[in-house]
Amino acid sequence: MAERPRKVLICTCEDTMPLDGAAVRRACKNADVVEGRQFCRSELERFRKAAASGDAITVACTQEAPIFTEAAAEVPGKRELTFVNIRETAGWSKDAKDAGPKMAALLAAAAEPMADVPYVSLSSEGSALLYGSDERALEAAQLLKEHLDLTVLIKDAGAVLPPRVTEYPLAKGTVRSASGYLGAFELIIDGYAAAAPSSPPAVGPSCLPSSAALTAWPTSCGERGIREVMIPCCPYNGGNPWLL
Repeated sequence: MAERPRKVLICTCEDTMPLDGAAVRRACKNADVVEGRQFCRSELERFRKAAASGDAITVACTQEAPIFTEAAAEVPGKRELTFVNIRETAGWSKDAKDAGPKMAALLAAAAEPMADVPYVSLSSEGSALLYGSDERALEAAQLLKEHLDLTVLIKDAGAVLPPRVTEYPLAKGTVRSASGYLGAFELIIDGYAAAAPSSPPAVGPSCLPSSAALTAWPTSCGERGIREVMIPCCPYNGGNPWLL
């Protein structure tokens, strides 16, 4: 484990779990292991005393981390605080009486320095593409429309009628590929077409005239973006408000 002064505080959580202090001391060789019964309440002063030493502290409790953090802030100086859950992961198990080595391992691992984790900075302005194959995409859109700037893309538009009120862009198409990451996606969409403003309302296919004159704006989408082309009305789509 890391060669630095460290105090390890372990307690029985009001005698609800057994402790194996010897096992913890063997695993945390350079640490000062302090045993107790209730560090978060009746023995909180013992925690404050440990914090005053300035040593790094590992507390074998995550539930009461806010109390320990607040108490440490009241003590002058700075110290590293680490919290480890040994109660739910070992002390309250059916094998609690034999869980000493596991508790010790968890506490020792907490003192090991963590390797740097690579990360990507993400930026989102609340725009989202909702992609689905049936009316469930529209149902999801109703739940999200107040929170996100939505565009809904339907894969099988022939099975879906647009809503009566256009509250977000609605189109049909199939996502061929997607690249990028959250906040910076790039999509290539095949068969893209937006629902025309002149399309009849969603009252059901049987109520629509079979010769309805409908328009759509298909787009070809490639690596360099989207090129929009307006085409004439199509009277041969059987009343479907999508140009298929």
